[in-house]
Amino acid sequence: MAMPAGPDGYLCGWRVRSELPLPELSPWQGIDRPPDITVRFGPVPEQLPDVVGETPFMQIGRDGSGLLRIDAVGGYLVRRDEVVIEPRAGATDAELRLFLLGSALGILCHRRGLLPLHAASIGCDGAAVAFAGPSGAGKSTLAAALAQRGYPLLSDDVCVIDAHAADGPVVLPAFPRLKLWHDSLTALDLAAEGLERNRRFQEKYHYLARQGDVAGPVPLAAIYLLETVSAGEDWSVQRIEKPFEAVRALHDQVFRRSVAVALGYTNALFHAETQIAARVPVLRWRRRKDFARLNEDVARLAQSWIA
Repeated sequence: MAMPAGPDGYLCGWRVRSELPLPELSPWQGIDRPPDITVRFGPVPEQLPDVVGETPFMQIGRDGSGLLRIDAVGGYLVRRDEVVIEPRAGATDAELRLFLLGSALGILCHRRGLLPLHAASIGCDGAAVAFAGPSGAGKSTLAAALAQRGYPLLSDDVCVIDAHAADGPVVLPAFPRLKLWHDSLTALDLAAEGLERNRRFQEKYHYLARQGDVAGPVPLAAIYLLETVSAGEDWSVQRIEKPFEAVRALHDQVFRRSVAVALGYTNALFHAETQIAARVPVLRWRRRKDFARLNEDVARLAQSWIA
């Protein structure tokens, strides 16, 4: 391996050594041990042997390896303890990190028995609260608004959960980087100048919201499922009381769920979802997606807080 781009970083409890600069990650401050994950540049195959699962941009091999092919960005070969990146000409570091800390991270989690939820998460009084939902639901904007109020950001877009921790499900903090569209920055009174673009020619930016890095598992206190309502409907937060409905709602928000299915981990995934639903409140948060109401939403959330 060539020289790493900087000091080893912390990601979900793993020690990460990388040839690609990863400014999102906090420096590793744990015990001195070999890296759990290495990231290096190198050739990536066009196709995996023995493919057991495939999407237009991803393949999963029978041995658990993952292959990502992203137009105009590059290829990623994901093994249990290594990610090899072959960049395309012109790809920016931000673009390379986007898929490394997104889809590649999702593959690593499924390989290691962790549940990646399509969610942002923040810390509150020593516990973690996650906000899950599809792309565009407002997860990152909400997390940014809470971070501005002093809540530490634990993850954005991919919330990694250990469902089988001894004292109940925990969030494994990732990094305090948010991906925010220009209109979200404006609503949060943040400037785009000086921020990295998420992708070339995209009005989406990387914003670091450091409030004191959190290193170590954080007990998961609640999961809010974000749902958008029309102008005539009421704002509401309601717990999903039926266990099966909570499990089904969580299942819908598992990040890169097709990886677990391809690897034959369906039963393990269901068990993890069941463990979470049995011990952590899962709530539907129905609200209008309106930047003018963002401060009101955050204030009303605090009144209904479950932590």
